[in-house]
Amino acid sequence: MTALASLHALLGLALLIAVPALALVGMGGFFRPLPSRFYALLRGVAWVAILQVLLGFLLFLQGLRPKDGLHLLYGLLLAAGLHYLGGLEPGAWFYRGLKDPPRRPEVYVALGLLFSLGLVLRVYFTGR
Repeated sequence: MTALASLHALLGLALLIAVPALALVGMGGFFRPLPSRFYALLRGVAWVAILQVLLGFLLFLQGLRPKDGLHLLYGLLLAAGLHYLGGLEPGAWFYRGLKDPPRRPEVYVALGLLFSLGLVLRVYFTGR
């Protein structure tokens, strides 16, 4: 296994742990606003997912292929979704760009994290 493949596997394991943990904590968003530390952690995990996608495409260009081609799509959707969810913090880049921002963005973050939980599992099961 190459160093890139090992790093891809290690970051994948980190995402497999971080996304369910974020989803579990994010469920509190149904009941109360989420703290800014939560959004900072979410944005950090989003950048790990973006790095993971870049590594995955580098591996793809080197000739390594996932077990299922949908692995690439699921990974890309996960990275983009986490990135946009991190931007839903009141005052953040995505929230400010919305024409009519939601009054309770944490509800959308909680729902988005549930979707991300499904995506991270699909990424894992369609990989090598």
